Amino acid sequence: MSQTTDNKTVRIFSARACASPLEKAAALFEERTGIKINIDVCARHCAKPEAEEATGETGGDDFLLEISDAAVHDLAIGGAEYLLDDGEVRGIVQKGQRRTIALRSSAIVVPAGNPKNIEKLEDLAKPGVRVAISMIDCLKGLWEDVAGRKGLIHKIRPNISFRANGCIAIVEAVAEAKVDAAFGWSAFKHLDDERLEVVELPEPDQILRGTGIGLLSFSKEPEAATQFMDFLATPEARQFYLDLGWVWPDGCGGQ
Repeated sequence: MSQTTDNKTVRIFSARACASPLEKAAALFEERTGIKINIDVCARHCAKPEAEEATGETGGDDFLLEISDAAVHDLAIGGAEYLLDDGEVRGIVQKGQRRTIALRSSAIVVPAGNPKNIEKLEDLAKPGVRVAISMIDCLKGLWEDVAGRKGLIHKIRPNISFRANGCIAIVEAVAEAKVDAAFGWSAFKHLDDERLEVVELPEPDQILRGTGIGLLSFSKEPEAATQFMDFLATPEARQFYLDLGWVWPDGCGGQ
């Protein structure tokens, strides 16, 4: 990776839960290239550390709207590939200009101490177990994908008592013991390891979703942005994500 001296700055918009490994990778990239990476983390109300329930007014809050309203970033990172699919359709993300950085594996997230002794997916269907799901962003629809693999949709559905406004709200709802369990990612254990625990699912029960990065249609530094996007898809940069609970199964290949 060659050194540059033109003091370029690449602006990135990142989902909040994806920011920690990004910051580490950006620091290494800056050191090697001289290209400055400016990271803006999602600032929507649903990204605040609050156990916020989705409502008719907040449930449709859109990851892409904040990006398009600002129109100042070169790249965007989302916690699920479908978000970037939506971005392409709406003309916010350039078609074909995307990379998958790493994947996250579905898991059951429980309060510290696991008071309901949740050990497997079937436990979420037991009477009295309060379950949380997310209505937006990277976790949208995850509960159905996971439960559907084992024919448990109709059994778990009656126990859904909290519909959260995003992954940060899910984490807070579990950490504050407002629910007994939630559908989340195994990587969430790094977000609050004192107040919550993660129950890993057997591999056949897991759903993987990609953390991807896309070049935005209004990028002012497309060449430098593409250079950083390519860097994030390298094994060296990907390791920052793996260290924080993301996965990259054998056979995934390149970008």
